[in-house]
Amino acid sequence: MNSKRVTFTTGILRRPKKTKFALVDVVNLHKFVSRKLTVQIFDWSSGSPVPLKVTPCGTRTCNVTVGPNKSVFLYADVSQVKFKYEVRITQRDCRTLVTNVFGVTNAPFTPQVGDTVLQSNLIKIT
Repeated sequence: MNSKRVTFTTGILRRPKKTKFALVDVVNLHKFVSRKLTVQIFDWSSGSPVPLKVTPCGTRTCNVTVGPNKSVFLYADVSQVKFKYEVRITQRDCRTLVTNVFGVTNAPFTPQVGDTVLQSNLIKIT
């Protein structure tokens, strides 16, 4: 079944002082099919979106493929973000690809209060 691609957003998040990275955890629960997604992370501190480099791609728009029954994570350094940031995820509209977003500290990457947006709370914008 071919589902259309949709874009989800966290909305704008205020960066707590200890938050150093915006991290996207992705799991593909399909047993046989790989899934593709795109992650973008923006610094909104100036009032306009400034794209940040996303790892593992090292680019401002990171495209990855998640194999069947696999998980991956992507992240951007938000330690220089003064006030607020946003994460956007573009993927197929399917229930077997689940994405959650966390604002985390340096190692051990502890999630910060107010910086967690689970799949069910992401907002579909397209």
